[in-house]
Amino acid sequence: MVEATLDLEQLDRHAFVIKPEYDERLAELAEKLGEVRDGLDNEHAAVGDDLNLELDKKIHLDNNQMYGYCLRVTKTDAKGLPKKYIELGTNKNGVYFVTKTLKRLAEDFKDLNQKYQYVQRDLEKEVIKIASTYTPVLETLDGVIAHLDVILSFAHVSVNAPTPYVKPTLYEKGSGNLILREARHPCLEVQDEVNFIPNDVEMVKGKSEFQIITGPNMGGKSTYIRQVGVIALMAQIGCFVPCETAELPVFDSILCRVGAGDSQLKGVSTFMAEMLETATILRSATQDSLVIIDELGRGTSTYDGFGLAWAISEHIATQIHAFCLFATHFHELTALDQQLPHVKNLHVVAHVSGNAASINDQDIALLYKVEPGVSDQSFGIHVAKLANFPSNVVQLAKQKADELEDFSGDKHAATDIPQNIVHDGIVIMEKMFQDWISHSDGDVTMLDPDQGQFVALSEQLQNYDSQIERNAWLRSLLEQL
Repeated sequence: MVEATLDLEQLDRHAFVIKPEYDERLAELAEKLGEVRDGLDNEHAAVGDDLNLELDKKIHLDNNQMYGYCLRVTKTDAKGLPKKYIELGTNKNGVYFVTKTLKRLAEDFKDLNQKYQYVQRDLEKEVIKIASTYTPVLETLDGVIAHLDVILSFAHVSVNAPTPYVKPTLYEKGSGNLILREARHPCLEVQDEVNFIPNDVEMVKGKSEFQIITGPNMGGKSTYIRQVGVIALMAQIGCFVPCETAELPVFDSILCRVGAGDSQLKGVSTFMAEMLETATILRSATQDSLVIIDELGRGTSTYDGFGLAWAISEHIATQIHAFCLFATHFHELTALDQQLPHVKNLHVVAHVSGNAASINDQDIALLYKVEPGVSDQSFGIHVAKLANFPSNVVQLAKQKADELEDFSGDKHAATDIPQNIVHDGIVIMEKMFQDWISHSDGDVTMLDPDQGQFVALSEQLQNYDSQIERNAWLRSLLEQL
């Protein structure tokens, strides 16, 4: 239709016109316009001969915006121009003039061209109306091409990844678990000189649907939880995923609280932005959602931050029951698994070497492997050293950290004591308190050093001194006191 209706030869002159052959009226006007053009060319040649000037070099036929069709010569060649020629004006390009014949032909051309444009406008409307009937076909083609573009992109990235992606198994919404074997982050693994260490992910409804990830700074916590979100998204939009095997349910949403940023124009602080995003998660999440939370509660005091992190975690785990990955430096949060059976603790592994008295003076190697259990260290001072902090600042940080918490002392020794010894210690402690209560005459809920209850408790403690000395767990408790 384009070739049949448009004059493609005119495109080189930036003229967009309909072919004269398309309509009888256009053909008639085009023929007359051709005759007028021929007359203009003949007059141009005649004047050139009369003035003995070479055509298109010394004398030009112009279609000027102000004068229409006219002749132009340089100011030098215009000297002595015969009076039979009608001068129109002069500018830096030269002198413009016409003859009576040229003036008549120019007016005829202008009149015929206007008629041609008028007839063409009606035909343009007709052509556009016909072309518009192809709109549904072109829109369908757009959809097909876009779909092919996406599918081909999925295929390209799946095949050309450092390790080819695999087809995931998807389950209906509300069923199935999230199990990934040798999962990788699709963006990190394609970077140069990056040997990405894969990890397994196993989230089972009712058993391990809520997972708390602890570990050192730069150990891979954020990468681990984010790659789960990316893999879930890729699987749900129809792409193969960077795993050895993958099983996932269909999620109704992937809700994330990661990163840190404020909105100064809206008067929203970093912490407020974090709280607003978390509030949206708590309102929007369902048991069919995937929730990813990274370092919640950093923008306020330690106690407030931990309180919020615990309350939010407990609400998601007990009320919403969504699949949730929660990365944190609040190591106390890991105690949640003792209250809820479907909460599991994971940690990123760091190998500590050296014999320094303080762990801050030891060397660490980040292994980027995620394993069950709790990590009770963050190694923040090591990261400060990697960031080239001044040595006096690092030393002061170590000093203050050791004052606040004895990283290498006996504080954590109880966590290495076998459970049977802990159990025996609890039995000894219960028996000691029962004997104390039975020998006390007053209210034992209030201890006063000047009253007999306190003396009685001290005596009982001496009576059990030998048993306490033989139990490592009780000894560690007394040392902490």
